[in-house]
Amino acid sequence: MKKILLVVALILFTGGLYVNFAMQPSVEQAGSMEETETSAEFSANDEKGPDETSGDEEETANDGAAESAPEAEIAFNQETLDDIHDEAVQNNEVMIIDVLLPEYYSDAFIGKMEETFETGTIQFNRLEIDGNTTDLSALEINGNSDAVIIDALQIRDYNDGVLPARDREALGVAYVNIYNTDRTVFLLGNPGLDEDGDGILSEVLGADETYFTANDYYYIDNQEIEAEGAMTPEAEDEIIENIYDYLISAS
Repeated sequence: MKKILLVVALILFTGGLYVNFAMQPSVEQAGSMEETETSAEFSANDEKGPDETSGDEEETANDGAAESAPEAEIAFNQETLDDIHDEAVQNNEVMIIDVLLPEYYSDAFIGKMEETFETGTIQFNRLEIDGNTTDLSALEINGNSDAVIIDALQIRDYNDGVLPARDREALGVAYVNIYNTDRTVFLLGNPGLDEDGDGILSEVLGADETYFTANDYYYIDNQEIEAEGAMTPEAEDEIIENIYDYLISAS
């Protein structure tokens, strides 16, 4: 009987050892798999992190670029000119305006225009007009200009004694020829003179304003200004203010 019990105990002991050794690899394997999954999860997070950060940085950069985009400081009353100016500002360039004047305007005229407009986005270039309307030929302008201001030459015709024979049509043709080169063009009316005793200059100034505006020319009227004998600094200041008011929107 004792031998039987000893054999049974030995069998149970051997079975216990077998179960213990058989289960241990499974537990270790499960732990190893858990560690592998945890490591893979951290690895995936590590790979995802930089992508998300890059996306945030890209979005921030785009926002910054949008905020730093230049905007025009002024707006023009003429839609075409306003579009040209806006495009120039966006490209960090300047809009170029040629100003065609006879010699009786002072050398300071362009500098005073720049001071009045108070912007670095417009460049004014002075070009000389020789002669009066009775011998007016093709006007020369810069190849890169966007707009042109042409003096209407009333005082020139008056000083040359040809005002009764003034050729308004020649001035209109010069205007249209430049307009056809895809430029915005303005005619700059002259002021009156206090020495205009017979009133002929005053009559021409009024007639020109009526004719050119009625025929859809851009005409900057200055007949309400009176110069003393010749173009004076005070008259030039008023003319420049009228140019500014005609071109630039108050809003």
